Amino acid sequence: MAFLFPSFLWALAALAIPVVIHLFQLRRFKRIDFPNTRFLQAVSQRTRSRQRLKHWLVLASRLLALGALVLAFAQPYLPGNGGTVKAGQRAVSIYVDDSWSMDATNAEGRLLDQARTGAQDAIMAFSPSDRTQLLTNRFEGRQQFLLDRDEALQAAAQVEVGAYSRPLSQVIQRQRDVVAQAESPVKQVLLFTDLQRSVCDVERWTNDSTIPTTIVPLTPSAGENLSIDSVWFTSPVRRLGQAEALHVRIHNHGGEDLASVPLKLFIDGAQRALTATNAPAGSVIDTVLRFTNDQPGPHWGEVALADHPVTFDDRFHFAYRTAARLNVLLIGGADAEGDRAVRAVFDAGLADGGTDSTYAITQQDHRQVDLSAFARQDLVVLNALPNVPAGMASALLAFVRGGGSIAFLPGLPGDADRWKSLLGPVGAALGAQDTAQLKVERIDLRHPFFGEVFSTMPRNVELPRAKARFRMAVPPSADVLLRLQNGDPYLAAVPAGKGQAYLFTTPLSAAGGDLAGHALFVTSLLRMAERSRPMGRLYHVIGEEAVIPLEGVDLPSEAAPHLLGPNGLDLVPEIRRPLGGTAIALHDADLAPGPYALVLNTDTLATLALDLPRTESDLATMNVDELRTALEQRGLSSFRILEPGGADLSVRLKELDQGVKLWKWFVLAALLFLFVEIILIRLLR
Repeated sequence: MAFLFPSFLWALAALAIPVVIHLFQLRRFKRIDFPNTRFLQAVSQRTRSRQRLKHWLVLASRLLALGALVLAFAQPYLPGNGGTVKAGQRAVSIYVDDSWSMDATNAEGRLLDQARTGAQDAIMAFSPSDRTQLLTNRFEGRQQFLLDRDEALQAAAQVEVGAYSRPLSQVIQRQRDVVAQAESPVKQVLLFTDLQRSVCDVERWTNDSTIPTTIVPLTPSAGENLSIDSVWFTSPVRRLGQAEALHVRIHNHGGEDLASVPLKLFIDGAQRALTATNAPAGSVIDTVLRFTNDQPGPHWGEVALADHPVTFDDRFHFAYRTAARLNVLLIGGADAEGDRAVRAVFDAGLADGGTDSTYAITQQDHRQVDLSAFARQDLVVLNALPNVPAGMASALLAFVRGGGSIAFLPGLPGDADRWKSLLGPVGAALGAQDTAQLKVERIDLRHPFFGEVFSTMPRNVELPRAKARFRMAVPPSADVLLRLQNGDPYLAAVPAGKGQAYLFTTPLSAAGGDLAGHALFVTSLLRMAERSRPMGRLYHVIGEEAVIPLEGVDLPSEAAPHLLGPNGLDLVPEIRRPLGGTAIALHDADLAPGPYALVLNTDTLATLALDLPRTESDLATMNVDELRTALEQRGLSSFRILEPGGADLSVRLKELDQGVKLWKWFVLAALLFLFVEIILIRLLR
């Protein structure tokens, strides 16, 4: 047993007062003469014995009553796991885990509801004069202040689940920082959390003996949850009329096999595909949803499934743009045969006089090039140019660095130095001409350029042959897509800024080989065009990407676009201008998942899709025994665990923090001894 106010024990010295009174009590006796006292002697002896017994019993009851009263004022208690109790005003920090995993349930109901109730019980368990911080994963500025009881109760009642999740080490440090600044002599930290493994980083926790930390674990009944983790298209470019294959990755975080899980695809709010898939326990599976692009322009998509009670990860949003046509510019004039081969690749869709080709190709003579036309193109094909003037080379490099693509085909005969102004800035160079006949040895299927077209390549396939070519040196960042038998590059992709420069080493003319008539030439040019348009990211994760690049968006310096989102959201994002592009900064705003549009006046500049992070999808938690073992192994003695169940939470918190208070029992004992004294005085007369 210990005392909250041990200084009151000095009052036990007052026990000497009744002792002194009883020992030195003076009484006046009156003399009465009797003729014969022979019969009074026995009566007198019996009366003195009773008086002496009464005297000591009354003294004992008074001493016990006074002693019990003094002990009651000293606030005796039986220490709990928290050790010694300190007196005075308290500064308490209460953390309520409001991450999405708190939507899970157990036998007592929803975890977040239990956490809110527990926080309110804890607030009521302390004195009305105590000050309380109510902290959630949002780490809002208003949560850095200590509140009075009514304000703290209201703050606890308003907590709702959200997209934020913090490691518990960050939460504990934030709590300690706040209560450490308080002038209150007693400081305390409480955490109401489900101890999700993804945030329970015990290895980063530290001891602080001045601020005891109490953890109230709220364990879900089961860790069953199904989530959509990501989506992606098979092809890099969305084209009008193209059959699309959307891949969806689903993760079954639970221990039960799920069969025939319905999966729906919505495009612009209309359902476009439906499938059912099986999800074995603990598995990650990929499934495909197919639809056809029938409208050009920007689109929003959503993949959805049904899974309860945790539902935040049951929907996945994405945004994309469908190109009506890909614009190709051919700059030639020196090799009519090669120019016809290039036009034939992109004019193939105009059969029978139709106008629904995916590609729109225009041609300009190398002597009359309109440099301003580059901005409207996706791919520029340079065929057998006699030379590249400095102005055109500079415009082409700016076009590539901005996200466009060029396809370079040399011409015969000629000196390779005439193309130096174009190839040099991207780190490539053509060397001497070589007339040794070689065949393309292999295709690099590991690179998406061909890997997304050919799954395998037969050994006996007939590949292009080179009769005359230029030796080529490429930078380390380049990808050699086609290589000759002697190891020299035949086709290389050289990155430059946001775009690509595709460089052939052999011309299209018959003197250079059979490239123009080979099917691989058609495939290569079409892939260059498909990969030339920067489509941007399908989605962005809230809280993980503070700065989002805007592909192909060029804003005036004074422009202030608006970001329009779900539920009528309208905000003005910060515009940033990194080298060679434009981006918006969201500053980790509390945004809802869904489709967003960046608009300027009445023009839609870009479409975005924001999704919640999936770190909360795995509901696996650390149980109490594991946590206790981890705390003991790391010597974290300032942490205490309040196990679920048992009596009322407020009572258990008081006992854990303040021990079992005994002052009421001592007050009752004092009253009992006073009552005994009265009985003794009245009955033993």
